[in-house]
Amino acid sequence: MAENKVNITDNLETLKEGEVVTDEKTGKKYRVKKNIMPHYSAGGPHGLGDPEDRTLRKIEADVIIPNRMNTQIERVECNESYMGLITCFRTDGAVSGLNTCKPALELFNRCKYDKFHDPAFRTKITDEYIAERSAARASGMTSQQRKLEEYRDWKKNTESK
Repeated sequence: MAENKVNITDNLETLKEGEVVTDEKTGKKYRVKKNIMPHYSAGGPHGLGDPEDRTLRKIEADVIIPNRMNTQIERVECNESYMGLITCFRTDGAVSGLNTCKPALELFNRCKYDKFHDPAFRTKITDEYIAERSAARASGMTSQQRKLEEYRDWKKNTESK
C-alpha cells in the first residue's frame, strides 16, 4: 500500500513568518505569510479581502447593517414622522417634550419597528453595503476616497481648459 506522505506545507503551525518553504510535489517556493484574518478577508487585489465575497463578519451583521438601517429609516423611510418628533421636541423642549410628544414618538417608533422587522428592507441595506464593500476591496479606496479622487480629476480637467 502506498503511504500518504505529508507535505511540510500541510502543517503551518511549526513554520515562522517569512520562512521559505519548497512544495515537495511541484518544487515551487513559497514564503510563509501568517494572518489572523481568514483568507477571504485578507486576499484580493489590494489585500483588503476578496471583492466577490458576500459573507458578513459578526460586527458587520450586528453593528454596521443596523446602523445603516437606522440612518436610512431616519433620512428616508420614516423621515416625516421623525421630523414631526424633532419639531415637537424643539417647540416643547427636550425635557418636557418627553411627556408631551409621546404620540409623535410612538408614531416614529412604530414606523421604525416595522422597517427593522422587514426582511426585504434589511436585505436591501445589506446588498447596498456588500456592493460598497466590494467596490472598496476591488479599488483599494473607500467610496469617500473615490469621490474625492473624482473631484480632484474633475478640478484638474476644468482648470487646464
